[in-house]
Amino acid sequence: MTISATSIADQLTLDRQHYIGGCVLVLISAVCYGLQPFFAFFAYNDGTNTTGLLLSRFCISSVVLLGWLKLRGISLPKPKLFIQNLAIGAGYAGAGLGYYNASQSASFSLAVILMFSFPAFVTLFAILFLKEKLTRLRVTSLTLAISGVIFAAGIDLKGDITGILWALFAALSYGSAIIYASHQAKPENPIASAAVIMIAGSLIFIVVAQFHHITMPQTATGWSAVIGLALFATLAPLATFISGAHRIGAANASTLSTMEPVVAVVIAVSLLGEPLSWTTITGGVMVVCAALLLVRQKR
Repeated sequence: MTISATSIADQLTLDRQHYIGGCVLVLISAVCYGLQPFFAFFAYNDGTNTTGLLLSRFCISSVVLLGWLKLRGISLPKPKLFIQNLAIGAGYAGAGLGYYNASQSASFSLAVILMFSFPAFVTLFAILFLKEKLTRLRVTSLTLAISGVIFAAGIDLKGDITGILWALFAALSYGSAIIYASHQAKPENPIASAAVIMIAGSLIFIVVAQFHHITMPQTATGWSAVIGLALFATLAPLATFISGAHRIGAANASTLSTMEPVVAVVIAVSLLGEPLSWTTITGGVMVVCAALLLVRQKR
């Protein structure tokens, strides 16, 4: 049986289109995630506080995902994986709490840059506790990440220390969720696991609301912003990332995802009028470069 040159060329064309389509989906995901400051800005201006914003975000996302699973006839994960996904959801909830509190205490620009240092925490954990090799590339990337955080926060560290700590807490929480997800919980169905993660976030902020003052949107504008955050900056990027990463591989998808902090900072500066110093720009570039190096190492 022979395969013609035309058939090979057609297959290569289809493979390339498949790959390019995956890249586009992941880039859309990164841009959508980067829209978070835009929606949060209008929600905050309408009187919503961080707890109310995140409670609404996770609850709306949970309801939509559960409805989708019901419509498609997809079951929730089995008990063991269900509990594991709840633990991952706790990490995501902590990341959201840290990120949005940091944006309130400091700025969205600083919050997103510091949170994006999470690959450095993941790598450091892998070296210290998972006995992964300490390579020259990893040393370089960790140095870049730490230096970038210092530059972004302010070389003299006289910025809003509360906001800085919240942002680093977000990075640690997100990194912990990723470590646990990659080493303990293997999803049977990514959308079903995502639904449980959103349920966990909803439950956590329902509990937080019992001990912390909560304010919800006061007008249709505020609710539109919250719904937009849940649909266009949570669920849409989740779906497009899962679809795109399946086509191009996790390493390439992670590389393209570094567009997220760029989009978020551009929105914070251009639309929200946040000031941006050269030290913050330098730190942001260093953190993104560190993430790219770590992805290259992982590949």
